[in-house]
Amino acid sequence: MKIREEFLQHHMVHLKGALPAKMCEEWVADYFARTGIDESDPSTIPDDTNGFAASTRTIPIPEASPIAWDAICELLGGEDKIDERTRFFSNGFNLNYNFGADEPWQGPSPDRPGWHKDGWFFRHFLDSPEQALLCLVVWRDIGPQSGGTFFAPDSVAPICRELRAHPEGLHHTHPFGKLVQECEDFREMTAGTGDVIILHPYVLHTRSQNPSGRIRFMNNKVVSLQEPMCLNRPGGDYNALEASILQALDIESLDFQITRARKRSEGFSRMDEE
Repeated sequence: MKIREEFLQHHMVHLKGALPAKMCEEWVADYFARTGIDESDPSTIPDDTNGFAASTRTIPIPEASPIAWDAICELLGGEDKIDERTRFFSNGFNLNYNFGADEPWQGPSPDRPGWHKDGWFFRHFLDSPEQALLCLVVWRDIGPQSGGTFFAPDSVAPICRELRAHPEGLHHTHPFGKLVQECEDFREMTAGTGDVIILHPYVLHTRSQNPSGRIRFMNNKVVSLQEPMCLNRPGGDYNALEASILQALDIESLDFQITRARKRSEGFSRMDEE
């Protein structure tokens, strides 16, 4: 199945082995060397069950993974459409040390807490450019019940309807997660070393328990557009992301007009309360 077709049908694209395994192994080993963490010694594991590693390395996506870069460009309409600030991968890992390891396992369901839509650095509109794709970059194998993200691919349509109903935009603290009650498709992400899973930015997701005894190494990588999406292109020449939104709303085009100014924080820091 072609990249565009897979994205439109499933709201995700799973690229297996998109990053070189050797680079992944080196970056993970470097993390252990820098931090002194030894998975076989619980006393070295931080008290926080989840964490973010300090970023000490970055690499342009086209250099690290031509496969992933080509897929991103295809979905968003070309390299020139992508924000320069989001064209790299880093070792600022999103870590799950052992969250919920002492509790009975609970699989993905609407009853799990924490369902959310990413994007804490901008005001959310239906056509927002800031969170065009969410890439889950996997630096080490993630098996079942090992901290793999829970996600609901069929949340795209409810999120689209919610954003369409609010042309004034919504703060990132808006309870998008409540819309998980309208979903039926709940999955646990499992992946191999070097996999890159490209998710639609309107896919709700939440963290899962990690009783595996292995730290989960992943990035929640944002890819941004240079300009807002256009949902009424002459001739219907939409990129895959725009087409997916129109598909979710069951319309052919939309002259979407915002009623309040766009807003984002400096860099990608958490935006203040409004």
